[in-house]
Amino acid sequence: MPLQEPPSIADIGVGRHGIASLVDEFCLPDLWSLHLYGYTGELEVGGAVIPIAPGRVSLVPPATATRYRYHGESVHLFAHIHLPDAAPSGAVELPAMLDCGADLPRIRDRFQTALDSHARLPHLARAELWSLLCQLAGRQVSRYDDALGLHPAVRAAVARIETRLRGPLGVADLAEAVGLSHNHLGRLFRAQLGTTVVAYIRERRMARAHHLLTRTSLSVKAVASMVGFRDLQSFNKAFRRAYGIPPSAAGNGVMSRPGG
Repeated sequence: MPLQEPPSIADIGVGRHGIASLVDEFCLPDLWSLHLYGYTGELEVGGAVIPIAPGRVSLVPPATATRYRYHGESVHLFAHIHLPDAAPSGAVELPAMLDCGADLPRIRDRFQTALDSHARLPHLARAELWSLLCQLAGRQVSRYDDALGLHPAVRAAVARIETRLRGPLGVADLAEAVGLSHNHLGRLFRAQLGTTVVAYIRERRMARAHHLLTRTSLSVKAVASMVGFRDLQSFNKAFRRAYGIPPSAAGNGVMSRPGG
């Protein structure tokens, strides 16, 4: 996959299919097609039928005929993008379909930020999609996909964090919940996710806060509470450290460092 420069975006949006017809056929002559799925179905590429499931991503090269089979109304995020004509030597090869696994929240956030910012800040949208594609490539290189799998306790901890961002999240309590010692869970996080448990929790809280601030009309105080901050000053400081701007400015689409 040629990732030596950011993609240019021809179109990005939310696709809704399976309403008028349960089968669609596409072929984009000069565009890559990137989809993040929220439904089950089948994708046929080059005669091979690949299952579609929520949390999976497909990346189809230009001039490739595809056939989609739906099981009812089907919604996904999509982007049609231009990438460089030739990949450099040593470029990562990606399969047509990838399971996002534990990276799904970050991949979905990047896709959604690209969609939300495309009209006003196209350079930010390109950067977000570039980061998303590089993250997919990184998963392939590091082999942290579900084929080999994260440690079950790490996967359980990540899932627990996602559902408890509003409340207190102590590392010791998290480790106990997944059946490991505090130190063992920390070592696994560093080895498999490249970060500490505390840093991962902070990243997820800030990503959720950014999502809420840019996509809803909730107040900064309400968002702070929803991501586990009772002290507004601490929330402002953490958000500014992650994004380079105060949370009150996030809704204006003027981030200097998306993702933190």
